[in-house]
Amino acid sequence: MTPSIRRCHAVRPRNPQQPGWSLTELLVVLAITGILAAIAVPTYQQQQRQARRSDARAALQQLLLDQARHRSQHGSFASQLTDLAWSSDRSPLGLYRVQITQADTQSHAAEAWPLGVQSADTACSPMRLHWQDTATAIYSSGPGMDSDPARCWGP
Repeated sequence: MTPSIRRCHAVRPRNPQQPGWSLTELLVVLAITGILAAIAVPTYQQQQRQARRSDARAALQQLLLDQARHRSQHGSFASQLTDLAWSSDRSPLGLYRVQITQADTQSHAAEAWPLGVQSADTACSPMRLHWQDTATAIYSSGPGMDSDPARCWGP
């Protein structure tokens, strides 16, 4: 019987003909991927915030319809959401808190304040709808009552 011979397998240098990635190539690819992600992620998040504004628009427009119905039945606009049979002060998707800020016989105003993930949308906080006289709707957002600085009500 012959004793078994153990062979030590040394690491062989990479053959330039073999496919594969060097560490430098991998780091360059990771750096490029990181730069692209740094550009794309904020743009994507801004698009998401803009798309979620439709939740506030829907809530305020539903409030407008409910206020018109209430005024036709009671002679004045409602000052509380509960008077309009709203069970919650949240928008349909729950991304905004809706409140009536002013109501009388001739006009009413409401605001939608962003909640949760949508609270990062500071340019359009709050979104407002003010109804005056018989058919004048004023849409505004942000700090000014008479402006829509980020075109929050636009498409």
